[in-house]
Amino acid sequence: MSVWKFIPFMLFGIPLLVIFGIFVSGAFTLFFTEKTDRGKDVIARALTYFLILLALFLVFVVVSYLVGQGEVFEPEEEQSEFPISPMGIFPQPPSFLMVEDYSFSGPWLLSEVDVNDESHVYAIFCKKEEGYDIIDMGINSIGRPISNSKNYECWQEKCGSPENIHLGFYWTPPDDPNSNRQSYDQIKKVIEFVCKLQI
Repeated sequence: MSVWKFIPFMLFGIPLLVIFGIFVSGAFTLFFTEKTDRGKDVIARALTYFLILLALFLVFVVVSYLVGQGEVFEPEEEQSEFPISPMGIFPQPPSFLMVEDYSFSGPWLLSEVDVNDESHVYAIFCKKEEGYDIIDMGINSIGRPISNSKNYECWQEKCGSPENIHLGFYWTPPDDPNSNRQSYDQIKKVIEFVCKLQI
């Protein structure tokens, strides 16, 4: 907790204790000694000091309140960066891997996108320091994990570990049931795969 928060208590608390001490001494003088006039004078002086301190405290409270209200109604500072759209934060644009003249969306970790709800031509990539190397390709069945492929061991062997196995999809027309097979056959003619998948 900040020390500055205790300063008002120190500024008003210590004088209040001093005034209370003066008041007590005046009361003692008034009731327990023969100097009643002096006791009345000390008590009157203590009450005067108390009223002055109370007035100062009220002024302090009012000024603090007004300063706080001023901070609330201060205009906002100009933003140095472009403001966030009221429509929300837009997702990252899709990324692609180019293989020859074919564009595969991705890459994604195979462990994160193992099951797809649509049938597509997919490619298996090994992550390298320079980029990604394509090692296999196939056609996935809806709801069937791609990692169930017979060539999964080959992928692990060529990529080194499951963390290096990535996946890319080649999108084909959804209204053409033969488009996956046709695209697969066309790509297979121009690309040689290290792991030859049987589909």
